[in-house]
Amino acid sequence: MEKSCGCKGIRSCRLCEECETGPLHSDKENVTLSLYNFCLDCQRAWSTKNDMSCGFPSDSAVEKQRVDDRCAAETQEASRSCPNICDHTCQSPINFSGVSVIRNFVTKDEEAALCEAIYGTDFVNSQSGRRKQDFGPKVNFKRKKLKLAAFTGLPSYSRFLYDRMKQRTELSDFDPVELCNLEYCSERGAHIDPHFDDAWLWGERLVTLNLISDSTLSFTSDKLPSSEVRVPMPLLSLVIVEGAARHCWKHGISRGDITGRRLAMTFRELSDEFRSGGQKEDEGEQLLKLALTFEGIAVGGS
Repeated sequence: MEKSCGCKGIRSCRLCEECETGPLHSDKENVTLSLYNFCLDCQRAWSTKNDMSCGFPSDSAVEKQRVDDRCAAETQEASRSCPNICDHTCQSPINFSGVSVIRNFVTKDEEAALCEAIYGTDFVNSQSGRRKQDFGPKVNFKRKKLKLAAFTGLPSYSRFLYDRMKQRTELSDFDPVELCNLEYCSERGAHIDPHFDDAWLWGERLVTLNLISDSTLSFTSDKLPSSEVRVPMPLLSLVIVEGAARHCWKHGISRGDITGRRLAMTFRELSDEFRSGGQKEDEGEQLLKLALTFEGIAVGGS
């Protein structure tokens, strides 16, 4: 049976698994993990509530009291920056930083207008059951080559998002040169395996607007192979990934965290190599100038 998806190599989705042309998917839910939930209020990752030992198993009453005291101190510390005074009693934080979640970055009416504009353009099949639209240069990351010929800029409907980002302190100097619209659908078993985004062309911050449904972004580290940090991505939220979360933790989205349909708009900025003073400053300047015309049409490809 002919494949009707864009999966290659070890990637798979339900479409190619059902026609037996792709490898069977192994859900990570079958693996025992220490789970940490990222709190949207205090912006820290805490052990799950059923871990009553706070990650320090002990039968000693003295040890239990020590852990309880530590939990109380950490909860008090977290509450200082938490507008809702979230309760993390008997939970232990993990050393995790570099993620910010801005809730309700767009309104429901703005979401509807964005979806109407996005679905007015054809998608192409991508890996692992996803479909995508690209507004950016053609890139060969292995050879570190890019072509600007087909790139005409970011789409017009993204201009107001850019303007709104620039009004925020943490994004005031964020100048995106690429937008990738990714559609995830549970019927196709859409997901994305844990990975690092490229750091040759793409810069420090990855900025994603989450549309149509809630979802969860999972972070894993080779240095902590049994741990996973789960970051909620509420509908209409803007998620910023940078720093340690960008470079030390792989990020991905599992099948189980896609319910129905999800649309992600991910914006990327240039790396230092393509900025002022970098070796490829001229290419970067040309790319940025094109991007901010907001006259773009989607670039085909898989």
